[in-house]
Amino acid sequence: MTSSEARLGLIGLGTMGRNLALNLADHGTKLAVWERDAELAATARAALPAATVWADGPAALAATLPAPRAILLMVTAGPAVDAVIDALRPGLQPGDVILDGGNADARDTARRQAALAGTGIELIGLGVSGGEEGARFGPALMAGGSAAAWDRVSPALTAIAARTPAGEPCCALLGAGAAGHFVKTVHNGIEYAVMQTLAEAYDLMRNGLAMAPDAIGDVFAAWNAGPLEGYLVEIAADVVRTRDDDGSPLLDKVADRAGQKGTGRWASLAALDYGVPAPTLAVAGLARAGSPGDDERRQLAGARPSPVELDVDDLEAAVHAATLAAFVQGFDLIAAADAAEGWSVDRAAVAGVWRAGCILRASLLDRLADAARTVPAGALLLRADALAAEMHAVLPGLRNTVAAAALSRFAVPAMGSALAWIDGISRDRVPADFLQGLRDRFGAHRFERTDRPGSFHADWRGE
Repeated sequence: MTSSEARLGLIGLGTMGRNLALNLADHGTKLAVWERDAELAATARAALPAATVWADGPAALAATLPAPRAILLMVTAGPAVDAVIDALRPGLQPGDVILDGGNADARDTARRQAALAGTGIELIGLGVSGGEEGARFGPALMAGGSAAAWDRVSPALTAIAARTPAGEPCCALLGAGAAGHFVKTVHNGIEYAVMQTLAEAYDLMRNGLAMAPDAIGDVFAAWNAGPLEGYLVEIAADVVRTRDDDGSPLLDKVADRAGQKGTGRWASLAALDYGVPAPTLAVAGLARAGSPGDDERRQLAGARPSPVELDVDDLEAAVHAATLAAFVQGFDLIAAADAAEGWSVDRAAVAGVWRAGCILRASLLDRLADAARTVPAGALLLRADALAAEMHAVLPGLRNTVAAAALSRFAVPAMGSALAWIDGISRDRVPADFLQGLRDRFGAHRFERTDRPGSFHADWRGE
């Protein structure tokens, strides 16, 4: 093989990059690669086909590829992406495509695309979900950029993507601009929320109902055989059943601190920026942010929570309702961003891409896709009759669970926020009238009336 036979460049051979490279190679894509870390490069060199072209830097890698070039970046999001793009630029020409496969902030992707405008060099923001296993054997791929650039690279990426139960590839151009990275950000925000919901369910079973880990694993497994079927519910059973070397439950020895890499926070900030109520996504990130403060929690700890009076069927309904709320909030956020940015995102297509390969894969996505096809463009998915009926059926269980948890001093922020959200959006009148009055009273911010148009100010001092 000569270097000119390489059809795709790949920069960054950490866990995700290496597994994507192996997946691409398995599906017949000839690669030219570069990794600056010698240890990572050695690991990848031992695994990749001997015919792989190895470059000694970004410029050299670009030189090995025939025009028009396509180069996938799997480097740490942030300044490293800008540095690699800057290093590539002298070796690129109009018609070349850069794909950023990291967990980039969509605002950074939009900035980079704007910086390349007029050069003829295209940037595709490529959200990649599925972890290292997905990268190796079939990820979900969410692209954003121009259709012309996508046509150039889609055959190789479609070949390695996961497949839905119906055989459809979980790989698509979801819209223009930074749509791909924004959808991946929302994916991760929903992921945080579902994980927090499952953690709350585990806490209530383990510490509120005094259930043994294996019994909790059986509950998760049973849930996974019904409407809650999904990857996170499936692996929840594995996690609670896992034993340490001495035979004791491993979770009992795991520190109660959880980290995050930023995407969940970006989703919450985006909800504020676009004016979308997504409280279940937000509190999931805040719960992680608060978990490292274990010293303060120990100082403030009083009596342990009391046993909770709760039916496991109600708990299943609560997880179902909170999970559905998190997905609907996320899809609403996608719709709001799309309306503001003009990306032309099809939410049914998003649900299809998430149907396999990614961390959120679940049967619920089929119902969400049906709802997206039913309601007007951009409308809340709960306006679909079938989805509204599904929420209505599980809402009593959510209400019972949140009430029981509160009475026994168990914090359930994801479930509680989901309940507050659905109660709030399903009222015909909310106390924002009072907020308008307060704002006008202290700052003369003015208010709107229900009986006539215009902007008004009143003397609220009661004199």
